[in-house]
Amino acid sequence: MLLASFYALLITAICLYAFFLTRFLKTPIVKTSIVLVIAHPDDEVMFFGPTLAELTRPEHGNTVRVLCMSSEHTLVGNHDGLGETRKKELVASCATFGIRESHVTILEREELKDGPNELWDPSLVGDQMNLFAKKHEVEMIITFDQRGISGHTNHIACYVGLTYFIQTFKDRTPVKSCYALKSVSLLRKYMSLMDLPITVVKTEALMPLMSKAVGIGASGRTIRSNTVRPSELLFVSAPKAIAQAKIGMEKHESQLVWFRKIYVLFSRYMTMNELRRVM
Repeated sequence: MLLASFYALLITAICLYAFFLTRFLKTPIVKTSIVLVIAHPDDEVMFFGPTLAELTRPEHGNTVRVLCMSSEHTLVGNHDGLGETRKKELVASCATFGIRESHVTILEREELKDGPNELWDPSLVGDQMNLFAKKHEVEMIITFDQRGISGHTNHIACYVGLTYFIQTFKDRTPVKSCYALKSVSLLRKYMSLMDLPITVVKTEALMPLMSKAVGIGASGRTIRSNTVRPSELLFVSAPKAIAQAKIGMEKHESQLVWFRKIYVLFSRYMTMNELRRVM
């Protein structure tokens, strides 16, 4: 029975993946100024690879920037003492997604030290988001959710900072929407594409995409706008995009210890991202 269930899940995952490869479902995020807010270099590809691969596709016309809160600078945020190396690795990783160096910002603040025991002030994180959004006319912010995917304190601080930003600056910002990357259980986290059937069943992202694909809204009226901001987004990477993310991860050579190599092989976050709208 267990073996039969495994094969049923595998076959379903393959069929669903083949469906997503047809690109019948188009992303509703086009011609938008976006910032991905991360805690550390390598977060952008370890967790957000499918998001970057999709949103940076030239045909979507998006402008994508990356704001990294901690650089692990040799003097500031020195958790491993690899700050300068990791900054260069982040720039190289972003370049694999077509994000140029001028669109990668790495903060160097004493208050934003890297480390699982470092508690970042939510108001400082939120203020940095606000300043960055105003400077670059950002329309969308993407970051971690309240569980931070891996439970890392700095990841969670990005979400708490986003919450502060929304509560404080919602009416005084060019930002129109904010999304948080959804955390899943440890088992699902390492199921790679085998988690796709479970994700499809649980997500709220597909109905708006299906409606838009056929040009019909919930009320039966034709959809005329490309500015839909659904409550959830689902990005599933094609093999080329998965390879792109793996190349991006390889740019973080200083971080490629054995357990991260296993992560790259089995993590669902290297193949799919599910984002929940929080504003």
